[in-house]
Parts: sequence; C-alpha cells; structure tokens
Amino acid sequence: MRLEEDPGHPVDRALIIKSIIGVGVMLAVAGVVGLAFRGALESAGNAFLDAFGLAGLFVAVLITDGVPFPLTNEPMIFLAHGAGVTAWVIFAVISAGSICAGMIGYWGGRLIGRAAGLEQWLEAKQPALVHYMRKYGAEGVAIAALLPIPFQFSTWSAGTLRVSFPKVVLASLLRIPKTSFYVLLIVGGLSLTA
Repeated sequence: MRLEEDPGHPVDRALIIKSIIGVGVMLAVAGVVGLAFRGALESAGNAFLDAFGLAGLFVAVLITDGVPFPLTNEPMIFLAHGAGVTAWVIFAVISAGSICAGMIGYWGGRLIGRAAGLEQWLEAKQPALVHYMRKYGAEGVAIAALLPIPFQFSTWSAGTLRVSFPKVVLASLLRIPKTSFYVLLIVGGLSLTA
C-alpha cells in the first residue's frame, strides 16, 4: 500500500483498484458460498447463533476488528445470514461491534502500544499507514474505516501515536456505511444463489 503525500489526494490509484477488486471478489465469494456451501453455512450459522446469540456475534466482531492482527468481520456476516438473521439486525450488530472495536483498539494502543513495541511492529508491517497516521492522524482511521486497509492497525496506531480520541471515534463511525455496503453485498450475493 502506498499513500501519497498530497493531502488533497491521500489515496493512490492502486488502493482504489484494490478496493474495486475486493468488492468483486467479495461478491464472487458470496455467490460461490451460496451455491456450494449453503447447507454448511446454515448449519454453522445456526450452531454459532444457538450457542452464543447476537451477543456472541457482537463479541466476535470486537475480536476481529479490535485485535492488532489482520482479521476481518465479513465471515460473521456470512454466519449470521446463514442462521437466518435479517440484514438489518446483522448491520446493527456488526456496525456497533466494529465501532466499539475501534475504541478498544485505540485504548489498547494508547495503554500498552508503546510499552509492547507496537509502533515499531506496525511500522514494519504497515509503514505507509503509520506514516500517514503520523502526518494526518484521525484521517488515517477514517480511510481505514472505509477501505480495505486493516482497521485495527489504524486504531491501535492512533492510540499509540496519541491521536485525538474524539476524532478517532468520529472516524470510526465511517464503519457504518462500510458495514451496510458489505452486508448488502454479501446478503445480495447469497440471495442470488437461493
């Protein structure tokens, strides 16, 4: 990932192309899962929701979006839809979990990030993101909230670099439109194969 220096054009073309390809891949995956694994998806979704309920779905999103590892919450959308949860409920639970995960990531970075050497680790793994976070602060979280950039890396980095917490919370709210888009994409892709 390469982020440009010009604040008027913070995201380069490669990232835009990667985003478009990511959307296409997600739609294709949803279609394939719907065709080939519908029964398994329904069984796994029902087992997960029966065991943990919507609170478990929320906690799973806290983990996937809150720990500083490249995890993603999209599998939770597949599971919830497989269990018959409506798109609106999936959207609400995953959006809330992701926003809360952003706050947890921020405070994790703020409280233990420097002591644990997280800044150096992030700089080695995501140097462009750390550079951008140093230069623009919460805008880095906003971009990661919307695009296929590791959201958890941006929030932990923001905490470690002591970016303004209220600005990080506002930037994290951009997970709402991203989540709605992915819920529509995945549920739509699965519905095409029903």
